[in-house]
Amino acid sequence: MSYREGPLKSMIMEDVQRLVREWVRKARADAKATGQHPPPPLSRMPKYAHEPLFREARYWHALAAGAFLDELVEPRPSAFHIKAMRRHLAGCTERLHEMMNSRGNALPAGAREQLGVIEQRVGVALDLVEQTGTMWGCEAAYAWLELTWWARKLHYGRVPGTPEPWNPNSASVSGRRGSRQGN
Repeated sequence: MSYREGPLKSMIMEDVQRLVREWVRKARADAKATGQHPPPPLSRMPKYAHEPLFREARYWHALAAGAFLDELVEPRPSAFHIKAMRRHLAGCTERLHEMMNSRGNALPAGAREQLGVIEQRVGVALDLVEQTGTMWGCEAAYAWLELTWWARKLHYGRVPGTPEPWNPNSASVSGRRGSRQGN
């Protein structure tokens, strides 16, 4: 849900109006204090004069509410998503190790080392995402992006378009697909 949608919209507009009224009151008081002619009150102010104030108030309100960061950074995954991602990646790497062990030495040189490096990166990214708490920022967002990328790459045999085990939203999409196929 974006900054300007949902049940908070009326509360946001009330805050914006309160802020503009406060600015106009202050401008009037400052003008009177310096002996200048005060601007009209908000109720008598023409639209061309009050629209920039409302635009500025919406800007400051969006900044204060964190809307700018929300646009830049993907929504933070829930604790459930993170646990599901950890389980999924652990299962994927376990399966890859089993496949490697069954092939013995008949693998390309460097395959085991690369999987080890990937496991280290995944571990660091998972730790970063889990320890971020309320300070979710670019680093955590990139770590989560890397985790979702590894989750797809390490899931041997995954068919694109199938449900993503770490994403409960994709399971509901697949459920609808399955019900259509069953008909």
